[in-house]
Amino acid sequence: MIALYEKGERRVAVVEEARRWQEAGMITSEQAALVAERYRPELVRVNLVIRILLAVFTMVGVVALVALPAVILMVKETGFSLLCMIFSPLCAWVADQKLIAGRRLYRCGAEEALLLLAVGMLALAVAIPAHDWGHAAERLAWLTAHGIVLAGAILLTVRYGYALAALGAMLALAGLPFHLADILHWQQPHLPRLVLLLLLGLAAIWAQLRLAGRRSLPRGYVWSLETVRLAAWAGIYLDVNLFAHRLLWREWLGWTRGGSLFLWSDHFCALLTAILPVAALAMGISRRDRALLWFAVVSAVLSILTLKYYVHFGHLAEELTTAGLLVAGLAFCLLRWLRAGSQRCRGAFTAEPLLEPRLYGLDAEALAAIQPLAPEARAPQAEGFQPGGGAFGGGGASGGN
Repeated sequence: MIALYEKGERRVAVVEEARRWQEAGMITSEQAALVAERYRPELVRVNLVIRILLAVFTMVGVVALVALPAVILMVKETGFSLLCMIFSPLCAWVADQKLIAGRRLYRCGAEEALLLLAVGMLALAVAIPAHDWGHAAERLAWLTAHGIVLAGAILLTVRYGYALAALGAMLALAGLPFHLADILHWQQPHLPRLVLLLLLGLAAIWAQLRLAGRRSLPRGYVWSLETVRLAAWAGIYLDVNLFAHRLLWREWLGWTRGGSLFLWSDHFCALLTAILPVAALAMGISRRDRALLWFAVVSAVLSILTLKYYVHFGHLAEELTTAGLLVAGLAFCLLRWLRAGSQRCRGAFTAEPLLEPRLYGLDAEALAAIQPLAPEARAPQAEGFQPGGGAFGGGGASGGN
């Protein structure tokens, strides 16, 4: 990641940690305001709505700027490809040098849109001219464009830490086996499905291993890795679920019942459909990973809904009602079990609401930033010499107070 984003994201992490501590009542609002002022990032940021608007306006402006000379000069496919080749590096240079390094924009939408347009125009510049070169050359050119999109999305993710680019890279990676199958005329999805599962599995394992050192990674990298991991999990689950049911593959690919690569493939995918939610739930509980827990819940609900294609219990409404009652009963029993334990917890799990660990623990830099802002304890003042008046009594004067 570029040094500008890495430094800015560390400052943002400190400010957000202080804000969460304020919400939990650990520090005062004055202390949180002082931390926010001291660690204000030197970056220009906007909210999500303005970010979307700026991205849309940037895309409209760049497309119009490219289309204007194409319409005036009445260029054909080759001329339009030349315009894309000219504007692609120009968009990347403006985004990287003028907006990010010069204006210090940080996820404002304009620089992201320019970088995505640069990758897209480069891919179009390779694919469009092949329209007149023959059917085989055109298919090969679009496959090359697919590879350019995949490589460009990975490059944007590595350099800038954009989660949207990571999602685009995962979509391009998931579609690559089927694009290859179309180019090589593989009518039956035998090898592409195995390649797809292998690619998604490798991506999920790589992201999981990289997330083990998330404390030393910038937030942009963490978001990108989380996107890759969840997208890979979701892709694997959807693939095995659809493979087992054969509902969409029959219509899309004309795949018959007897076209399986292995005789046991349907039963194996049905087993994976049931195992994946359980495995995600176990990993989420053991690693205290909220993203995996949400994935486990959603995939478990989908598995329950699709179970009716294997074992028919009744009407869909009856199955949904029964599943809802079972889930509600399980949640109630878990809460009762946790609250009945010693100190209302069992093995570090508790039913009480705790501080949300978005950064997985108290941030050391935020703690160091807040320490100087804590109110100082007043030390007792040492008593000095205190003269007192004399008093007459008995044998003479005394100096008592």
